[in-house]
Formats: sequence, structure tokens, C-alpha cells
Amino acid sequence: MYNDPNFYKDKDNHFAINIGDGPYKILQLTDLHFGFGILSRKQDRLGMDAVTKLVERSKPDLIILTGDSIFPFIFKSGTRNNIKQAKKLVGFMDSFEIPYAFSFGNHDIEMGSKGNKDQISDIIMNGKNSVFTKGDKELTGEGNYIIKLIDKKEKLLMVLVILDSNMYGEGWFFSGFDCIHKEQTKWCMDELSRLKKQSEDLKALAFFHMPLPEFKEAYERMKLGDKSVEYHFGSIGESNDYFGISKNNYGFFEKAVDNGVIKGVFCGHDHLNTLSLTYQGIVMTYGMSIDFLAYKNIGKRYTQRGGTLITIDNEGFFKVNPVPLTTVVSDFVRGQNK
Repeated sequence: MYNDPNFYKDKDNHFAINIGDGPYKILQLTDLHFGFGILSRKQDRLGMDAVTKLVERSKPDLIILTGDSIFPFIFKSGTRNNIKQAKKLVGFMDSFEIPYAFSFGNHDIEMGSKGNKDQISDIIMNGKNSVFTKGDKELTGEGNYIIKLIDKKEKLLMVLVILDSNMYGEGWFFSGFDCIHKEQTKWCMDELSRLKKQSEDLKALAFFHMPLPEFKEAYERMKLGDKSVEYHFGSIGESNDYFGISKNNYGFFEKAVDNGVIKGVFCGHDHLNTLSLTYQGIVMTYGMSIDFLAYKNIGKRYTQRGGTLITIDNEGFFKVNPVPLTTVVSDFVRGQNK
């Protein structure tokens, strides 16, 4: 666990970081897909080099990994040993001497992999610079937790919510993707409502793996000319405007709009999607991906590869910028008039 005088667990059992004057920079990294196996040595080296360049370029105060950091898929990586993978991931992330938060994706625990979520969580928690906890055992998934950002006057400036958007349904891969469940949503909104009493103008950012269905809804509205949807950057690079969303919807976005505290959500999962837009007052952003291993011929792609930098000022306002690994980022959106 990260150990620093400005980092602690508070009376609410939430993590808290005193960020001083700010600005405070968060680097979102997603879909690393490190195999750390006999078949993935080249791809792992490329991925680790990419992450290193992004960290050196953006100089973040905190790194947030939004799922699929490891890939225990034997036909791609050559191993099912995600315990070994998680240990190597932690060693790599610790080498930057920067605190990092972690959320699970749908591939960190593959069918037949050696370690379950509880075992992988233990490994992540023990990282020297890790900011991670398993969270409430009554909630679905592991790694539902809050990081408070405190300013130099000890005021609660912003809340970072890390959520497990889970993996698949009861039939594993064949039952489709899962999502944030109802009781996770209730816990999140209840905590934010309670914390808002401490800071009336409180803002929060949420980080998880699976895209919300409203992302697709907003994108389609924008293509049809709905001016209430504000485009920021990026594109939908998946074939046929694909969004890897769950067939289930337990109302996270709707509840977030009603609650009013969450102002930004950040996901991964769809490696070729990099779109960022604002819908119903919430900035919705696909993090740029790292993956050199999972998608077929992904190594030849480049417009999607990078990180996402969130910069928070001393008033709690934030801006989002892509940090592409190369100098080219596609901003083509079908149907959008420039």
C-alpha cells in the first residue's frame, strides 16, 4: 500500500490524498493487456515501453488503471497464470514511484486462470505504491472504493470513485458483458450525497472498465444533430460503430445525473474507441488503450494508443486531454458536421 504523509484512510474508511495547491494530474491507462507469458514477450515489451513514455510525458500525480491490465488468455499470452501476471504488473507499476489505483476489467480473470478476484486483489493491495482496497463485501465485484482529494485548507475538493463494472453474466463469455450493479450504484450515490454535505459544490469523477449504454445513446444523438451533446475529441474506431455495452442497465448514469455530483466518467474496454463528449452534464470519455496483444493486428494500429490526462485545478474543475503515443489522433466522427 502507498505510504506518504499526504495519503491516509479517513474516518469514513475512504482513502484521502492532500494535494496541496494543485493542479493535480491523473493519468488514466486502460486495457494494457500484459500477457507476461511465453507468447507475449514482444508485445509486453512494446506495451511497457508505451506506458513508460506516457508516464514520462504526462508526469502524473496519480495513475488509474481501468481494467484488463493483465490477459491470462493462453492462446495469446501463453499462460493462464494471472497470479504471476499480477505480481509482474505490480512490480512494473511500482517502478514509477507514483501512486496508482486499479479497477478490474473482464479479462483480468479469464476462465481457467489460476487466480480469482480475491487473490489478485491481495496482490494489487500489497503493491508498494498501490491505492486499492477490496471494498464493501456486500457489493458486487471487488474494488469499489473512494479516493478523496483534499486541498491545502483541508477542504474536500473532489471525489474519485473506482468501481468494478464486473465481467460476464452467469454463462461467462457467452452471456454477454456485465455492468455496474444496482447495489453498487446505490452505495456510490449514497456516499456522494453524504459527502456533498461536507462540500456543497463537490464534484466527482468515476472510473470503471465497461462503457455505459448512455455513451452509445449520446453518440447516436450527436450524429443525428442533437446539439445538447457536446463533442470534445476522439472517435469510434470499432467496426460498425460498435460499443461493448451490457444488455443489462441498472441505471448508473440516470442515478448519477439525478445525484448531480459526478461530472465525469472514464472507461475502457473498446480498444479502438477514443471518444470524449458531454451528455446531460457529464463528461464521458473512453480512455486511449495500450493493447498490443488482444485484438487481431492491433500492433499495426496507432490512432487509439495512448493515455488520458485529467487535470484538476484548485477549485475542483477539471479538463480532459488525450495523450497519444504518436502525434496522430483520429477525430473523425461519422455524421458529425465540423
